[in-house]
Amino acid sequence: MRTSPAGNGHSFGNLVLAIALAVAGWNRFAAASRRHAETAVIRVMVPASERPFWRPIAERFARTHPGARVELVEGAESTDLREDLYTASLLARDPTFDLVYMDVTWTAKFAAAGWLRPLDRLFTAAECESLLPVALAAGRYSGRLYRIPVRTDVGVLYCRRDLLEAARLPAPQTMDQLFATAKRLQSPPSRWGFVWQGKQYEGLVCNYLELLSGCGGFWVDPETQEVGLDRPEARRALSFMVRCLAADGISPPGATTYQEEESRRLFQDGRAVFLRNWPYVWSLAQAGDSPVRDRIDVVPMVHEPGRRGWSTLGGWGLGLSSYSRHPGLAADLVRIVISLEGQRWLCARTGFAPARREAYRDPELLAANPFLVRIGALHQHALARPTIPRYDMASDILQRHLSAALTGGETVSGALAAAAQETRRVLGPRVPGR
Repeated sequence: MRTSPAGNGHSFGNLVLAIALAVAGWNRFAAASRRHAETAVIRVMVPASERPFWRPIAERFARTHPGARVELVEGAESTDLREDLYTASLLARDPTFDLVYMDVTWTAKFAAAGWLRPLDRLFTAAECESLLPVALAAGRYSGRLYRIPVRTDVGVLYCRRDLLEAARLPAPQTMDQLFATAKRLQSPPSRWGFVWQGKQYEGLVCNYLELLSGCGGFWVDPETQEVGLDRPEARRALSFMVRCLAADGISPPGATTYQEEESRRLFQDGRAVFLRNWPYVWSLAQAGDSPVRDRIDVVPMVHEPGRRGWSTLGGWGLGLSSYSRHPGLAADLVRIVISLEGQRWLCARTGFAPARREAYRDPELLAANPFLVRIGALHQHALARPTIPRYDMASDILQRHLSAALTGGETVSGALAAAAQETRRVLGPRVPGR
């Protein structure tokens, strides 16, 4: 059901496959277009698992727009493969997809390539103000709006409330408190103190950025292109992760291979005290057959003393293809998606976090997912990843060197110095006077 907000890692083979699939798909679409020449068709590709929740939105559009309809093109579950399919289509200036269902990290790359239409004049100030500010801001590039958020994600720190209460321990606020509390409550290998996503992929970047910001540091300033990876704050954040994995640490050695599901299963099986993950875990951990049902809680992300915790922002939104033949109709479909009714259809049964601010006070959505109250509060300190056109390359650099440090192949200082140098080479010179 869920697509990870941390998907990344492309290959040439993926792109070749994407182009082949795209060509086959475009032939089908062309035939369908001839059969429905009298109808304006708005197409958007969504994961197969999400199509049932988009159908009521498509049906509402058809009822309110006579002579037009929505075609929900079934896409792969893989975020990377869907991005490659969109890229192949947009590179060819093909009008097949009117809307691009976009991960939060795609905005700068697609906008800089000229593949997206600016949305500033298509959506009113009131419509934009109805959305979560941090999620809306993640859709801007070079001062213009290119992506409207439709659902969001934020990093969450889960804890075993029952174990904390039995030991009469408060929830940790700082990184040192997390380490000490996890160390006291763990009994490895049957129960570890802290599990997280340490595999070399985008999820590792999300985990690191939360600690980096909690230490007062930054990765890349998108305005100036300044890189902060070789600063003391960056070293302290990575040193904490390495310390967690040490022989006398609080995380299992296998954490360097974990993505969301591996870490979630350990926690939900009662084999971890703390878990860093995403909101989708809550409903699964509270299921009737879950060993930790009614025993867990969420707490703000840990940080250094005197600072505050941050949660990496994830989520999905809609961009308007520069090659769409029906931009006005496509914008109307977006309006339905971000309406309160559209947010109910998309989020009530899935557990997705809505993008509309009003949705976090909606009785129907709260009845379906009471956890939304907590998620809404976490958005106040959500951290967007840098909106830079070469994000994929910068992320790959950071992933490689973080992983090398966590697995012992590089020192903390050496890994971050190399990552900083390579990132600066990719981004080019800093922008002065900003």
